Amino acid sequence: MSSQNIKSRLWDMVNENQLIPSPRHTSRHHSHHHHEDTEASPQRQALRRTAQETIGVLSVLLNRLNSTNQAHKSKKLSSSSVRRLHPSDCPRFPSPATVKIINDDTLNVAVGLFESARTQRLDPSLNPRPIIINFASYRKPGGGWLNGAMAQEESICYRSSLALSLHSRDYPLALDESIYSPYVLVMRSDLASGHNLLESPTTPPEDLPVVSGITIAALYRPILRRVVLKDSQKERRGHSPHAHHSSRHCSTSPSPSRRRTQEVFARDRDRKLTKSKMRQALRIAAFNGHGMLVLGALGCGVYANPPAEVAHCWLEVLRETEFCGNWWREVCFAVYDPKNEGNFATFERVLSGKKV
Repeated sequence: MSSQNIKSRLWDMVNENQLIPSPRHTSRHHSHHHHEDTEASPQRQALRRTAQETIGVLSVLLNRLNSTNQAHKSKKLSSSSVRRLHPSDCPRFPSPATVKIINDDTLNVAVGLFESARTQRLDPSLNPRPIIINFASYRKPGGGWLNGAMAQEESICYRSSLALSLHSRDYPLALDESIYSPYVLVMRSDLASGHNLLESPTTPPEDLPVVSGITIAALYRPILRRVVLKDSQKERRGHSPHAHHSSRHCSTSPSPSRRRTQEVFARDRDRKLTKSKMRQALRIAAFNGHGMLVLGALGCGVYANPPAEVAHCWLEVLRETEFCGNWWREVCFAVYDPKNEGNFATFERVLSGKKV
């Protein structure tokens, strides 16, 4: 595919972004995001310019690398097309992976794994690329990245070729659907360090990091309820309060100051669906030989999923019998919480140091 065709495809995405409102900005509970849309804040304007630069730079880089077709490839999957793992397919790493919770951007964590793996001698039968999870808009490829939005999905698109592998024909994503992108070229640093292009005289295109991605959409603003934790120590030991709460724990009156409370999914089907999405992501990673995972706080931003509950769901799925036997070399959670709003601390408390 030529540079002109890449640009044409991305300009089509620009038009789609102008015509289709994103669910990230439609909730009355997040009116400040809508305000940014209408007022076009300086950061939003700068990010729009960054998106256009990304379009141009990618067309050149991918042609130089002869990787244009790879960058466009992806596969849409569903619960019916992703089968259960078989123990005979397990790579059986020497020991279980120790979960690491990292307060950093998804791609920063993945690039760190990529660089580490490049310096080590790994089994050539295994996929050397770390795999990330893109917590996506279910309605629109890349979310609002071409319009200056800035959630996890957009941050990935500003810095990489991910958007090229997300095709309009695959949207909207159904509840049990995901997209696997085997080739995602990382060509830019993170926003905090200036969104600088990584290519330089000392870093030729051939040395740029390449990762893979799973695009999956969390539930959007699921109904939640607040429960009183019977024993605060249980959460610290990795047990979910969901299994032992009852309706009498729900109260509209303030809880006594010494009683810890926590938000959980109000409907068990939402919890089961969230775990099903996680299970599907792990199966896709394993089927494609990925031993280095960069997971995260699925839906715990503007989609308003309950962080502690989501962390417990991840732990429960990672410890299911299907995933026993040392499938993973590295399991990292990128939980970027620069303002210390609680997500990083929650995931660290529930998951850090666990063996999976």
